[in-house]
Amino acid sequence: MRIEFTYARPQEYFREQRTQAGRAAAAPSLLGGVLLIPAGTAWGLTALLSTGIKDELALAGLALILIGIGLCIRAHDIWQDELTVPASWCTPRDWLITDEALESTTPIGSTTWNWAAIRYAVRIPHAYFFRAEEGGRSFDVPREPLTDEQEQALETFLVERGMIIDEPFRTR
Repeated sequence: MRIEFTYARPQEYFREQRTQAGRAAAAPSLLGGVLLIPAGTAWGLTALLSTGIKDELALAGLALILIGIGLCIRAHDIWQDELTVPASWCTPRDWLITDEALESTTPIGSTTWNWAAIRYAVRIPHAYFFRAEEGGRSFDVPREPLTDEQEQALETFLVERGMIIDEPFRTR
């Protein structure tokens, strides 16, 4: 087997793959914000509408609201950071897939993955996702530039070696 192609992965390619990680990273801040805003509102309104309660308690409710808004803004920033990759990830990359290894080359360097080092592969909508045996490192091969024949050859190669798993992609 010999598959060669050049492809520049767009930002959207990575956004689709990293959505789950973005959600997981932003969730704690978003949850905190969503809980603090109504709690602060209830606290502040209760303090304002009740007699004999100091105005400082109403200000504490306002503080909770502001902290909640800050946490929601932080969740958005975390989400954006997770989904945006460096521009260098989107530069054209030359791929060479053979029976021995998979090689990916850019103007700044080259990486070769020997098939013996790969624990498993998962076919996801826009790529093949590979997990290495050591260190949990992972990499992907985009499916879009592959012809139907190339994709069939790669899939057959992976299935014959028992590398493809039929589970949905999960983060660890």
